[in-house]
Formats: sequence, structure tokens, C-alpha cells
Amino acid sequence: MSGTRPMTKRPRAPRAPAERPAQILDAAARVLLRDGPDATIDGIAAEAGLGKGTVYEYFGSKAQVFTALRNRCNEQILAAGADAVSAAPATSALDRVRRFVAGMFEFGMANASLVALLFHEVGIEERDELGPIRASLLTLVREGVDAGELAVDDPVFTVEFLLHGLHGVMETAFAGGTAAGPVLDRVDGVLAALLNPVRPGS
Repeated sequence: MSGTRPMTKRPRAPRAPAERPAQILDAAARVLLRDGPDATIDGIAAEAGLGKGTVYEYFGSKAQVFTALRNRCNEQILAAGADAVSAAPATSALDRVRRFVAGMFEFGMANASLVALLFHEVGIEERDELGPIRASLLTLVREGVDAGELAVDDPVFTVEFLLHGLHGVMETAFAGGTAAGPVLDRVDGVLAALLNPVRPGS
């Protein structure tokens, strides 16, 4: 997954109005990394090269800016997992799940500081941030069960257990700056144990 790129971008020339929300969010990511939870609308506007009033045309408050930024981060995490699955032919249902998890994890590692700030440090309205990721994992597991490749009695419970376990592992790795490779090797073993892949001919 060497193509994983950080979600922050370098400043660029002013964009057309239709691109302003993305311009503001790019600036907000840079300011959040620089200033932490003390980031302000004034700072975001200055970083974006826009007036403060322009920012308020698109976002009603700093909390709304960071909520939108976290939503975008979730979309990027999900896309990283999906891209990893489609990057090369998977050999099994377990391999598809592994690729999905690895893609998400590597994106998170590439953006660890920003992810930690968005999900734990700034004041953002609570929501089911794991919903889309949960749905994608559940689809992969159910496809494996339907194909006779995974012996999972309760896919919903298994995915919920797996998702929260992975969330904790990722948080610990992000905080400690752990390399992705060794952590993913251990996660592979857990995935195999939880998903109980069916051996051909068994």
C-alpha cells in the first residue's frame, strides 16, 4: 500500500467558489496540526487565503469545520480500505478483509497526528463515525460466509468485536508511532482466528 498519501495538502492558488469547502478543509487540517485544539476560524481563513466571512458562508462554526473535516477523513479511510481490496486480485475472503484493514491502517498511520486530533482532541458532535466502515467490513465477511470460505456463525457480532478491537490497536499504534508492518502481522493472526477461514476440501 505504498501509494497511501497524507490527507493534508500544500496551499495553492485561490479556487473557484465550488471548490471553496475543500479549500477551507485543507487549510483547517494544516491549522489543526499546527495549533491543535486552539485552532481558530481566523487562523483557518488566513491559511486558506480567504476572509473570515467567506469561511462562515460555508461553515457556521469551528465545530462545523472540524466535523466536516472528520467526515472527510472517515471517507478517506474507507476509500483507502476499498482501494487496497481492488488493487490486486484477492486469493480468498480472508485476504480481502486483510487488504481492507491494511489499507485503513496504513492511511491512519500516514495521518496519525491529524486522525488523533480529529477523533479525540477537538470538540465535535458525537456520531456513529464507524458506521460506513462497519458496513463495508460486514459486507466482506458475509460474502465470505456465503461463498463457504469463512465459518462465522454471527457476522454482525464478529464484525462489531473486530472493529472495536482494531480501533483500539490503531489508537495505540498511532500514539506510540509503531511501524505498520509488525502490527499488521499480529492483526493478521487475530483476523484468521476470528473469521475461521475454511480450508479447501474440509
